[in-house]
Amino acid sequence: MNNEFYRADIDGLRAIAILGVVFFHLNIYPFQGGYLGVDVFLVISGYLITSFILPKLKKNDFNFFEFFLRRIKRLLPTYYITLVLSLIIAYLVFEPDIFYTFAKSSISSIFFLSNFFFWKNSGYWDESNSNPLLHTWTLSLEWQFYLFISIFFYLGWRFFKNYLKITLLIIFILSLLLSILYIGRDVSFFLIPFRLFEFSIGSLIFLIEKKNKLFENYKNIFSFFGFFLILLSFINFDSTSNAPGYISLIPCFGAAIILYQNNSYIHHILSNKKIVYIGLISYSLYLFHWPIIIYYNSFYIAEIGYKVKILLLVFSLFLSAINYELIEKKIRKLSLKFISINSFFLLSAVFISIITLNFLIIKYNGMPDRIDNEKIKFINSFQDEIRDRENFIKNNIDLKFNESSKIKLLVLGDSHGHDMFMAIKQNIKNKPKFDVEYLEFHHWCFQKSIIKDSLIFLERIKMRVKKCRDQELKFINNSKLLKEANIILLSSSWYMDTDTYIEEIINYLKKSSEAKIIVSSKTIFFPRASTLLLRLEYEEIYKINSIAYGIKYKSQDLINYNLEKKLNNIKVHYLDKTNLICSDDEKVCNIFNKDKNKFYIYDGSHWTLDGAKYYGKKINFIIFE
Repeated sequence: MNNEFYRADIDGLRAIAILGVVFFHLNIYPFQGGYLGVDVFLVISGYLITSFILPKLKKNDFNFFEFFLRRIKRLLPTYYITLVLSLIIAYLVFEPDIFYTFAKSSISSIFFLSNFFFWKNSGYWDESNSNPLLHTWTLSLEWQFYLFISIFFYLGWRFFKNYLKITLLIIFILSLLLSILYIGRDVSFFLIPFRLFEFSIGSLIFLIEKKNKLFENYKNIFSFFGFFLILLSFINFDSTSNAPGYISLIPCFGAAIILYQNNSYIHHILSNKKIVYIGLISYSLYLFHWPIIIYYNSFYIAEIGYKVKILLLVFSLFLSAINYELIEKKIRKLSLKFISINSFFLLSAVFISIITLNFLIIKYNGMPDRIDNEKIKFINSFQDEIRDRENFIKNNIDLKFNESSKIKLLVLGDSHGHDMFMAIKQNIKNKPKFDVEYLEFHHWCFQKSIIKDSLIFLERIKMRVKKCRDQELKFINNSKLLKEANIILLSSSWYMDTDTYIEEIINYLKKSSEAKIIVSSKTIFFPRASTLLLRLEYEEIYKINSIAYGIKYKSQDLINYNLEKKLNNIKVHYLDKTNLICSDDEKVCNIFNKDKNKFYIYDGSHWTLDGAKYYGKKINFIIFE
C-alpha cells in the first residue's frame, strides 16, 4: 500500500497464494487444498493494512476518506470490469433461472455483501454452483475488514494504544475458537467473525516484527518451514477439510513466518521478478480466472481436460497481465489529488448501470425472451416435472408398511433417496410381495466432528446439528418402521470422505433394525439439462443421449470407487446406479426419451417421475429378496 513498506517477497507470496487458488478451481492435482490460498491472502491483507494505518496514526496523519479513496482507486476499476463483463456474457449464455440468480448475486457483489448472499443462497462447495461471481465473497470480506480495522485502530490508538497487541490477540483467540467450535461451515466459511483471526495474524506480525527479530540466525530454516506449511496445506487438505478453523492455521502461520522473517533464501526466491510479476497481477488474476472457467464450462459443457486447463490458465494470466498494465498500473500512478471529478462520475455511472440492469433482469425473471421458444418450452416443463415429483412423494409416503407385504423395503436418504423411492415404488405395482417406504436421512451427521461432548451446548445454535438431532428423534418416532423393514436401502449424494464413516452409519442402523442393508452409489452428474438445451441446436436434442455419455462428470467416480471398496471389505451389498442410466457398450446415457419428447432428469442429477420409472425397471429386484 505504501512504497515505504514495499517488499517484493510479499508479492511473491501473493503469487503462491493465487496459484494455489487457481489450481484448485481448475482441479489440478495435487492442489486440492489450494483454496487455502485465500487464507494466505487474508494474512497478507492484515499485515499490509496495518502497515498503512498505524504509521499514519503515529504521525496523527490518518484520514478515513484518504484510506477508503486509496482502496477504491486500487480495487474498484478491475472489480467493475469483472462485474460488467460477467453481466454481458451471462446475458448470452445463462438460462433464465440462473441469470435471475446471477443478477441477485451481482447486486450483492457491488455492495460488497456477496459473502452474505452466498452464505444464504448456496455454498462454496456446492457441486452445481456455476455462479461466475462466487469468488467475490472474499472481496466483500476484505471491505468489511477495512471498515472494522480502520475503526478499531482509530479508536484503539486514541483510547487504548498501549493495549493494541493484547486486544488483537484476544480478537485472534476469540475468532479462532469461534471458527473451530462452530460446525456450520456454510456460515463460518463466508462471514468475518470466523475469519478475523487470519487478518489478526497479519496485524500482529507487523506489530511485533520491528521490535523482536527472533530466530534471526535461523531465518533460512524458519522461512523454509513457513513455505513448507503453505505448500503442505495446498496438497494435504481438500474440500472436505474443516476450514476455516485449526486447519487454516497451517497456511496462515506459514505466511506469518515468511512475513516476519526477511532476507532468507526463500525470500530471495519469492523476490524473483517472474514470481513477483504473478503477485503483481494476482488481483486481476483472482477476479478473472473464475468467470473464465465458469463461462468456458457454459459454452463447452464437457468436463475440462488437462490441456484445456493449461490453456485456461495461460489465458487468465494473459488477460490479467493486460489489465494490470493498461488499467491497474496506470491508475496506481495517479496521485489522489489528480483523481478527477470525471473519474468519480464514471465509477458512479457504472455502479448505477450495474444495479439498474440487474434489477431489470430480476423484474423480468431472467429475461426468457432471449431464448428460442421451443427450448423455453422444455425449460419451463422442468417446473411441471418438479411439481409432479413432489406430489408423487407427498402422496406415496405414509411411513407405514403394508402388513400383507412379505418384503418391506425402506429407502433412507436425501433428494437422491427420493429418486430411488420413486423408481422402486413405480415398479412394484405388479409385485404385491413388495412394499416400499422412505425416511429422510442425513449421512453427513456421521462425519467426524471436533466438537467434544463437553462443548455440546455450543452446537445448539447450529442448524446442521439441529437437523441431526431431529433425525435422531425421527428415528425414535419411526422405530416400528425400522424394525419391520426387511431391506434398508441407503441412497444419498455421498461426499468425498463417505467411505471413512459409512461403516459407522451401518452399525448405527443395525442397532435399530435387523434388515439387510444395501448402499447405492452416488448418482451420475451431468451439466444441467437446461444448460445442455441452450448449447445444442434444436435438431441435436435427439442425439442428446449419446452426447450425455461423453460429457457426464467423472467427479463421482472416485467417491464410488472408494465407497464400493469399503463396502466390499465390510461385506455390505453395493447397488451401482450408473448402470441404470448409462451403457458403456452402447456409449449412451439415457437422460432423454425421444418418443415422449421428455427428459429423464430435470437438473444435472435428479430424476423426473418418468425417469425414475425407466431407471427403476433396470433394477434387479432379486437383490431385495
